[in-house]
Amino acid sequence: MPPAVAGPAAKAQRHGRAYNPLHRYPRQVRELKVGLHIPQIGATATPGVVEGFARAAEEAGFDSLWVFDHVVLPREQRTPYPSSDDGKIGYPHTSNLLEPLMLLPFVAAVTSRIAIGTSVLVLPMRQPVLHAKMLATLDHLSNGRLIAGLGTGWWKEEFEVLGVPFEHRGRRMDESIELMQALWRDEYADFHGEFFHCEGWACNPKPVNGRIPIWIGGESPSQLRRVGRYADAWHAGARTLPNVPQLFEVAREAAAKAGRDASRLQLTLEGAAFLRGASMERTAETLTSVAGIGVDHAIAILDRAEYGEQGEATIRLFGERYLPAIHAL
Repeated sequence: MPPAVAGPAAKAQRHGRAYNPLHRYPRQVRELKVGLHIPQIGATATPGVVEGFARAAEEAGFDSLWVFDHVVLPREQRTPYPSSDDGKIGYPHTSNLLEPLMLLPFVAAVTSRIAIGTSVLVLPMRQPVLHAKMLATLDHLSNGRLIAGLGTGWWKEEFEVLGVPFEHRGRRMDESIELMQALWRDEYADFHGEFFHCEGWACNPKPVNGRIPIWIGGESPSQLRRVGRYADAWHAGARTLPNVPQLFEVAREAAAKAGRDASRLQLTLEGAAFLRGASMERTAETLTSVAGIGVDHAIAILDRAEYGEQGEATIRLFGERYLPAIHAL
């Protein structure tokens, strides 16, 4: 359950006003950035479609391209998917599903400006030393364009098939972030935790800009505290939109308690809008509305039925007609 509304949010609620935490912590960024999910699943997730999509998005002025993280799909899904009404993940187990950290280098190679990122990488499923190296290499080869969106994961069976414990994944995520940051930052990393140990190991190349931005998703109290401790952005989900201002306040308060500058924590939104050729104006209106609650970076999803030449045309037309005004919000 979301945390109880308290403090300034409760006061605004009593007076019948929408509470915006940005009144308390002024934004450091003014321009709304807009990203798109890359074709990653199904018969249309081919090299040609991915390349055309990525090039069109960059040429149209989009700011970022994104992948999600699942490794394998089961014959029968036992754990309900928390982001759908019926608990189903929404695609059959027979679908092609491209591995995210193999797909992003391909996207980086066919583009030159646009940011690339994971929305989100299920970090507790992955070995942190190996993935610190993989992410730093990807950041190096993309000339500093990588954003690491991270989550704790929800699919117990996927952890099991990978031989990774589902329990204590929050604590393992904390250690993984701390260990990866040490490997990216220090000449020789020394880390001794409950789950991971590293003494005197060097990881090069270092991130191009000195660090890789981290976005953390999830809205549980423990996850919002994790955002406050480690993240550059709270990566909210569209299903939590009615509670986003209050939850963002919790994350920013956690950042302040951790001794960080809460005004620098950004608000990003996964699944902010669906983009379709027949309803581009509605997509623009949706993105305008999320900018009004302080979202800094919104990720939209192109209708899968439009992947290919039709989708590229939609992307370019949306960029021409709507993106300049959205960027100015």
